[in-house]
Amino acid sequence: MCRDVIDAAERLLAFLAVTSLFIGGTGFFKTYMASVLLGIEPSMTICLAVFLVSFSVYTLDKLVDLDRDVSNMPARKQFLYSRRKIFMGLALSAYITAALIMVYVRPQALPLVFVPVIANAFYGMRLLPWLPRLKDIPVMKNVVVGSAWAVVTVLIPVLDGGYSSPWILVLYFIFIKTFIDTVLYDIRDLAGDRLSGVRTMPVILGEMPTVLLLLILNTTILPVSLLLPGDGRAIALALTLYGYAYIAYLRRRRNPVVLDLLVEGEWMMACAVLCLLNAA
Repeated sequence: MCRDVIDAAERLLAFLAVTSLFIGGTGFFKTYMASVLLGIEPSMTICLAVFLVSFSVYTLDKLVDLDRDVSNMPARKQFLYSRRKIFMGLALSAYITAALIMVYVRPQALPLVFVPVIANAFYGMRLLPWLPRLKDIPVMKNVVVGSAWAVVTVLIPVLDGGYSSPWILVLYFIFIKTFIDTVLYDIRDLAGDRLSGVRTMPVILGEMPTVLLLLILNTTILPVSLLLPGDGRAIALALTLYGYAYIAYLRRRRNPVVLDLLVEGEWMMACAVLCLLNAA
């Protein structure tokens, strides 16, 4: 019975991951926790808008990268390929809905909703004829993704809840956490990226040097955690310590479901713990 429950949980998590519902939830809870770190009352409406943006952007990204998924995530390609038109429609509808929500609740934050799409477009473009595309520069994917989601999950709550003094600290904190998460996924995709000629950090440096660099980056947010006011300090410190744990555990390639649960599920678990502590 226990094995059946575990198998059912794995199938559910795999479904949520392949449909981008899990990453959408990550956007929701990351925005919620960013608000808490900022000392701002979290807005469920703002969190919902970021959920829709996250779901849309990552669904579109998966549809574009279906060919690459042959080597890295064959099950994902198998699931999405026959349903690509359905998910394309869902992704576009989700983005439009997120924009309409932002127009209604906080119009001045509307441009921030489009930051992930704009960042993705610039990432694949050659801005000047004599310059390489950002896509062709190693590690730029991680920088672009980390920056885009830090802006969305931190600055939208700032504009919604008013100026908060530690917003730059929280912006850096979320950027580093997101950057680390993207590199951990590159470790998962190492074999496929080598085969495709994609120059990610693990491909260039190797697995262990990459892990050591991630541990160093995680250490840079330790003093940031200590500088945050009130309850944000303890929460950020706990998330930093948790970062050391999952970097060490995921230094080797693991089951993709376990990776999603430990990395993207971090923000959901943090929110659950926070709610339990508040209820106690």
